[in-house]
Amino acid sequence: MDMCEAIRADNVSYRYGRESGPTLSGLSFSVKKGGFTAILGHSGCGKSTLLSLVMGLIFPQSGEIFVNGAPVLGGGTDRAIVFQDCSLFPWMTARENVAFGAMEARRLPKAQARMIADMTLDMVGLCAGKEKYPSELSGGMRQRAAIARLLAMDSDIWLFDEPFSALDPDMRRSLQTLTADMAKDKTTGKTVLFVTHNIDEAIMMSERILFMDGGGFT
Repeated sequence: MDMCEAIRADNVSYRYGRESGPTLSGLSFSVKKGGFTAILGHSGCGKSTLLSLVMGLIFPQSGEIFVNGAPVLGGGTDRAIVFQDCSLFPWMTARENVAFGAMEARRLPKAQARMIADMTLDMVGLCAGKEKYPSELSGGMRQRAAIARLLAMDSDIWLFDEPFSALDPDMRRSLQTLTADMAKDKTTGKTVLFVTHNIDEAIMMSERILFMDGGGFT
């Protein structure tokens, strides 16, 4: 594997259940370190499945996925993901969710993690809601808390699954700019896989666009 590659998939196939057709079929691609790649495609074409495979939440039925040269055998703090449904811990406040991510990924003491949580929640415009539980937040606020958690973790690889879908236009533009600028920063740049249905968003934010159809990239 090329050591300049952060993510590589070799002939990966995956299906949900024996009766269903393959969601992914013989998919191969790579993402260079520091690259920002957007993935476009219709609903159900396998975009979210691919992110789950890269994250190590599920595993290919055939083929293999590598992250930083090593086969993916499970989750790891070298990767962080924002799901479309946010996936916050319901028993933690927004601040606690974000601080927990920072503590787990960066092995920080609690006090420092809370400071970083406050900073990143302020960056996504959620400082006023930091002591609220997910059930007390709107869909857009929960999504912003999940983005703040990813930023606080400071992982090398960022995975996004429609992260701005529940946001109003102004907040969406603000977070598009924030995310793209932080990902492409020359000092702290990240490798990004960004799933979206929005072609304009993909063009604005990414350096490379892949179109998924029929279980692979066209």
